[in-house]
Amino acid sequence: MRRYPPGFLALSASVACERFSFFLLLSLLLLYLNERLGFTIASATERIGLFVAASYLAPLLGGIAADGRLGALRTASLGYLIAAIGYALLMSKHIPVLYAALTLIALGSGVAKSAVPALVAHLFTEKPEQRDSGFTVLYLLVNVAGFVGPVLGETARSWVGWQASFAVAAVGMLAAWATLRAHRGSHRPTSQVRPAAVAESRAMSVPPRLLLSLCLLSLLFTVAHMQSNSTLLIWARDHTDRRLFGWEMPVPYVGSLHAALVLAVSPLLSLVMLRFPTAPDGTAVTTKVGVGMAATGLAYLPMAIAAHSTSGPSLVSLGWLLACLLLLSVGELLVSALGPSLVIRLAPANKGGQWVGAWFVSSAIGFLVAGRIGALWDRVPHSLFFLGLT
Repeated sequence: MRRYPPGFLALSASVACERFSFFLLLSLLLLYLNERLGFTIASATERIGLFVAASYLAPLLGGIAADGRLGALRTASLGYLIAAIGYALLMSKHIPVLYAALTLIALGSGVAKSAVPALVAHLFTEKPEQRDSGFTVLYLLVNVAGFVGPVLGETARSWVGWQASFAVAAVGMLAAWATLRAHRGSHRPTSQVRPAAVAESRAMSVPPRLLLSLCLLSLLFTVAHMQSNSTLLIWARDHTDRRLFGWEMPVPYVGSLHAALVLAVSPLLSLVMLRFPTAPDGTAVTTKVGVGMAATGLAYLPMAIAAHSTSGPSLVSLGWLLACLLLLSVGELLVSALGPSLVIRLAPANKGGQWVGAWFVSSAIGFLVAGRIGALWDRVPHSLFFLGLT
């Protein structure tokens, strides 16, 4: 971390804390709605799709605020506090309060989501060649949080109860806010770093249709990726033999398994991606994102084969799910980690936050579509469901 700008470690830690809380919730939310509150799988899947979509619509507001007078740092801090209140409200067992809590979490997390890439870009203004590396490191820390969050959340739920899990998530958000505020002096105001960023943006001017095409790519990627937190959990619960050396893996741990695969594949993928060094025109990053989309498209072929080969109550090997999650992990590292970096690089001067917001809005639409697709889980053969995702 020493080679990165001052403040980058604190910013990364705050993002990791925020993602810890979000992934903790996401790993339990479907089961909470279905098993505790009595929602059907189709109804719960649609509501999760709406919730996650809302968390990806809010970055458009965050991007406007980050580019304006409020600034990226204060926008991120405000978002963390709003989300912390939402997690605390989840401890109520009343359904109307549940909807209010999810709204606050989506708003707070979403607003902070667009401010963070702007902060990262500002920190790397003087060393733009390290920007993609910084985004990758940040995403790896996010996946460490994604690994730990579901494990601690399920542990708290099984030992104490659902409310304990939500309390842990609330503490994680407060830690994110405190970490960012404690090191706010390391983050220079936007006005101090804007000239260099303006010069770079003018040198990298591209047609808006290219940025819009990247947003479309974000939508398509999200449709496939969202299934790892919805239908793949149901597949793991109902159709997968989750026994490992005599121990049966709890369903929420599938989220941690996904994050662990991201961490495991990252070193090897980094060696391969060294063949595509970052270029000023962004072509190498575009190639990496393209490879990530190809891996995402292939991820559901193993699931289609597994679903075709089983019938009735019989369970299939965990290996099929691992193969799917492994390919999704490659896609995450190359699309989710580098996509916002590419958008900021290509966006016009003083519009980076807004275009990152547009990227996340496209993801929100993808989550809505993914929720609708997930609602078909009980209506179509699972082999056709996975083949359709492919």
